[in-house]
Amino acid sequence: MKILALAALLSGGLYGQWVTGFYSAQNGVLPISNIPWDKYTHIIHFAAAPNSDGTVDLHYLTQSEIKSITTARPAGKTVLVSVKDNDSNLNAFAAATSPATIATFTNNIVNFVNSNGYDGVDLDWESKINTTQYQNLLMRLRSAMPGKVITMDAGNWGGMQTVAAGAASALDQVNVMCYDMDTPGNGYSWFNDALLQNGKSRLMTCDWRARAMTSAGLPASKVGIGIPFYGRRWSGITQPLVTGSFKPSQFPYRDLVADGTRWQPQNRFYDTGHKANYLSIPSLNEFDSYNGVEFIQDAVAWQKTQGFGGFMTFALEFEYLANQSGDARYPLSTALAAAVSGTTRVASANDPQAAPSADFPGGMRGELSTTKTILLYIAGALLIALAFAFSLRRINSSIASKRELHREPPI
Repeated sequence: MKILALAALLSGGLYGQWVTGFYSAQNGVLPISNIPWDKYTHIIHFAAAPNSDGTVDLHYLTQSEIKSITTARPAGKTVLVSVKDNDSNLNAFAAATSPATIATFTNNIVNFVNSNGYDGVDLDWESKINTTQYQNLLMRLRSAMPGKVITMDAGNWGGMQTVAAGAASALDQVNVMCYDMDTPGNGYSWFNDALLQNGKSRLMTCDWRARAMTSAGLPASKVGIGIPFYGRRWSGITQPLVTGSFKPSQFPYRDLVADGTRWQPQNRFYDTGHKANYLSIPSLNEFDSYNGVEFIQDAVAWQKTQGFGGFMTFALEFEYLANQSGDARYPLSTALAAAVSGTTRVASANDPQAAPSADFPGGMRGELSTTKTILLYIAGALLIALAFAFSLRRINSSIASKRELHREPPI
């Protein structure tokens, strides 16, 4: 048994966590045919929404795109549909989960998932949350879909940590939205997604937000770390933690690395204390916060020490570099897959981050797996073979012993 356990660890233990990526419907940038399936275990199609009467609104989705993404799904990959707040009615979730409507709403979600060929559902209720009703919805969905994947996007506001902890048994993933923690209402410039408070309790960071989940009672193994593929631009300053009144703007990562004026080596910095990438551009008097390869590597190392279950990225189209080829089209996803799996691939020379790459088992490409991964699988296979031979020997020995015991005495 010990040999078998060791073999399992060697052959599959590196991949015992999820990497979930959001794909925005009708994004007009990343074709479904170019989704980097090999970098992810789960893809979330964003997004449908509730109506007050308990029906499910297509919202951003179209039936043709639903068919395209579920048909394109490779073997071994999981596609979920996200149900988010209704942009036209932020009270819709509360109405749909009211005692009079929740049974209908639950059935409609189940039917939407099954009829459209999804593998499960992601819940993204962020505004005007009723914690009792939210938890009730999750438990009902689990009862109605015992074999489907159910995930939740969570933050430490609106009682979401209480919902996640209370419905933990119904949830496969609780992906913590470690972004948008730089609200101008703070009164100072800050990072969109810094990893660590680093001894400064007033700062909004990923460890602060994730800690709220586990402190509420959510098992660490259910926690996923959310990583944004977009950043924030602050004009009039060049550093974080500058006091003042600001109106930062948002940009996708793909636009930042394609900006020849801003994306220069002398402008790039990494805060090693809080773990955050940023540009400081004196010539433009500008501070740009973003998440790069350095952040991803530190986030994965930290995640492993915390025993968290995986990662989530938002959103795939924000990093997509259409003018590149191969893994260079997905610099952040490539870096994340490499860090999580512990494998590397040869980076393209025109990759803006020169990031390594990796493939997950079940993906479409595996031709560039490293020697380390190959040796691990060989070692695992050999140990399994040894375990089988050892077991067979014990069985033969046992049979021989029994024959000896039952042998007829000599005449």
